[in-house]
Amino acid sequence: MDHITFGNKRITYTIKRGNRKKTLAINVTPASQVIVLAPGHLSREKIRTFVEKKARWIMAKQEHFKRLAVLFPEREFVSGEQILLLGRRYRLKIVEEENSRLPKLSGRRIFVSVDRNLDSNKRKEIIKDVLKKWYIVRASKIVKQRVNRYCKLMDLFPKEVIIKDQKKRWASCSKDGTLRFNWRISMAPISIVDYIVVHELCHLKIKNHSSDFWKLVSITLPDYQKRRDWLKNNIGIFRLASK
Repeated sequence: MDHITFGNKRITYTIKRGNRKKTLAINVTPASQVIVLAPGHLSREKIRTFVEKKARWIMAKQEHFKRLAVLFPEREFVSGEQILLLGRRYRLKIVEEENSRLPKLSGRRIFVSVDRNLDSNKRKEIIKDVLKKWYIVRASKIVKQRVNRYCKLMDLFPKEVIIKDQKKRWASCSKDGTLRFNWRISMAPISIVDYIVVHELCHLKIKNHSSDFWKLVSITLPDYQKRRDWLKNNIGIFRLASK
């Protein structure tokens, strides 16, 4: 790993080389890891210079993720914790039984049955896993409903809609017109789900993020910037299974 010094701070970064022709890019992960995406031919010295120029931005991103970790600590998966679905808060209720099974939503509580004979670490992983499966089922239904609604309004039709466990993206649009959505978006308010859906539908027509792309988004969602900002500022609520 390489590093630079910024003031009295040390920034460690990893270089990943690929098929990029000219441009460099930096990705700061929620765990504050710094990854530099670079063309295969570029020297380490030029990469270092680029990182030094971006040092203030990198530090700001790392501080942002540290604040999120304090505001939204990792879950313990115990009764009483809050679980989000479409922006609404539900209380988690753990029920000890002979077998683990998919959660059940009742009123403002989510019931999860877990084998009483499991040790605490295994129990936590099982609860986390069944909640993830439950979210995937919910996300599939919610996202496909919203895609059907907006594709008719916008006259843009995807080849296929897939729910995925994406670590870095809320959604993506492939060259063949397949839309992939991160199951975690089912935690967000429906207005945010709609923004992500409309965003990807627009990519069926315009692949980049040019001004024409955002104009197309604004035709359907004039307040898209407000929704986009909400998503950026509330990333911490999606930490159910971030690792």
